[in-house]
Order: sequence, then C-alpha cells, then structure tokens
Amino acid sequence: MAKIELVKVTKRFGNTTVLENLDLTIEDGEFTVLIGASGCGKTTLLRMIAGIGPQTSGQILMDGVDISDLPPGKRDLAMVFQNYAIYPTMSVRENIEYGLKNKKVPTAERNRLIEEISEILGIADYLKRRPSQLSGGQRQRVALARAMVKKPKVFLMDEPLSNLDAKLRAHMRVELIELHKKLNTTFVYVTHDQVEAMSMADRIILMDKGVIQQEDSPSVIYNNPCNRFTAQFIGSPQMNILKVPDTEFFFGFRPEKIELSNEKSDKFVQKKARIVTKEMLGSETLYQLYFDNISVMAKSLSERFSDEIYFSLNREDILLFDKAGARIYNKDNRFADTLEKVRGF
Repeated sequence: MAKIELVKVTKRFGNTTVLENLDLTIEDGEFTVLIGASGCGKTTLLRMIAGIGPQTSGQILMDGVDISDLPPGKRDLAMVFQNYAIYPTMSVRENIEYGLKNKKVPTAERNRLIEEISEILGIADYLKRRPSQLSGGQRQRVALARAMVKKPKVFLMDEPLSNLDAKLRAHMRVELIELHKKLNTTFVYVTHDQVEAMSMADRIILMDKGVIQQEDSPSVIYNNPCNRFTAQFIGSPQMNILKVPDTEFFFGFRPEKIELSNEKSDKFVQKKARIVTKEMLGSETLYQLYFDNISVMAKSLSERFSDEIYFSLNREDILLFDKAGARIYNKDNRFADTLEKVRGF
C-alpha cells in the first residue's frame, strides 16, 4: 500500500495549461475514483502519477518520498489501460509472465505468482489460450493479472471497463471491489461513468477543466454537493436547478425528493403540474413534469397518478446556489431570505 501526494502540480502542453498548482492526497489503501467529462484532466493526472506524462512543475510523493523524476518502472505501481494492452501473439501465461521475466524473477517464483493470481481472477483455465480466444471480460482479467503479479503498492486504472458491454461492466465492477478488499492496496481509478464512481469508490474526486470541484465519499458528494457543478454532474437524472424569483440565485432538488400526489399537501413548496412523459425504470418511474413554462424531472415508486398532479418539496430537500455556482449554506446571511422566496416560485 502507499499514500500518494501531489503538491502544487502543474501540467502544460505547449501553451495550454491542463492542470495548475493542483494539490491532492490519495490515502493509503483507498479506492479513489477520478471522475469528470472528457478533457477535464483526470487521465493527465493519472499519467503523471504513473510517470508516463511527467508534470511541468510541482512534486509527486509516494509515502513521503519524492518520485517526481523516477521513471515508471521504478515507481512500484502498475497501470491497467482502457484497451487492455496485452500482447496478441502471446498466450495468457506469457502475457502475465512478461514483466516478471524482465525483472529476472526466478522461474519457480514466476510460476507461483501466476498460479496464485490466475486463481484469484478466475483465469487459471485460460493460461494456454491467446487473447483472441478470450471474451472482453477475460482479456480485462488478463490485464489485471499482469498488473497484480508485480505486487505493486498502487494500481492505476484508466477507464478499464469502458470497452465492455453494460452487463459485463456491472459484473466487473463487483469483481474490482472484491479485488480491492482482497489486496488491501491503493487503487486510483479514472472514469467518466458516475455509476462506476458511485458504486466503487471510497472517495470520489470530481474534476472540471483541471480543477477539483469536490472530493468526498459517494454519499456526501451526492447528498451534500458543495457547488452547482457537482450537484448536476452527480446523479441520474441530474438535479433539477431553477432560478429563485427576483434574485440572481438558484435552487436545486433531486428528482427523488419530489413528492407526487393527486391531492394537495402542506409541504414547504407545492405546485400543480402536468405529467408530460412517464418512463418505467423497474421499481421506480421517472416523470417529466411541466408547469408555468418550467420542466422538472421527478422519480417515484408509484405510477398511479392522473395526468395533472401536485408535486411538493420539504424545506430540507432544497439546496441554494449563488450566481457563480457556489453553495449557499444555512449559516450564510442570504440563506433564510432566499429560501423564503423559493416557497412562492
């Protein structure tokens, strides 16, 4: 296991600055997920940790030791890529063994490691096969096995499940969570898929345009976003965001926080709305509601509603944001007056 620290790290490509003065700590043994839209800097950050895309300035530390100038092979970490990067002309065994041979690991130790790791990953029966004879999930396990036999302090993973179909991705997510528990080592995982982030991470680091927007547990980042960007990026469907009347502020609420009813209620906010669309999602139903030239999404366990209904919100389920997108908390002197204006929006 290892603790990774980035201290005032900047990365430029020519005149383009991708990351600037970024500070980040990835705790020892943690499953950390870097998430954000394409181009936000998450893969650049991962490659800097790996040493295959060195930072322009700043320091990268592993367990307090500066590894900024160490080549990738000396950093005691392993990287799993999106495209697996396994050799098509080699057998599964040869692919797993390749790095061990380069390190001149004795034959007996190589065999022991290959057998141990292939059993953990369920590929022991495929060691003689070529990658072309394997499914996508099996090839991904080979890539993981090749990383695992190195016994690295840190696993770096760059969207390793993005080439798999939805069913296999879900299965591999569970396998990676179990693998992390077995190995008890540091995982740094890059994805643009919030389902992967929310289901796998101990801690999520959400990035936008090279800036960390929020870093927290999945539960906190979903229920207590610190800004409007986080509130709308995390969650599917995304948080409803509306303008607070007669102000420059905005308020937001999750679709599942809306209470739908055929009758009036005494909630903090109540509106009469029309159901425009209805989408069944298994145990839940997703509704698009329309009222006063406004459209919002609601999620409910029930589907027994007339076309015109009442939707209501509790006071504590409403979040406030300023013009720049920063969260307005209840200790802020703007909070009470702004929230009162939401009541009659």
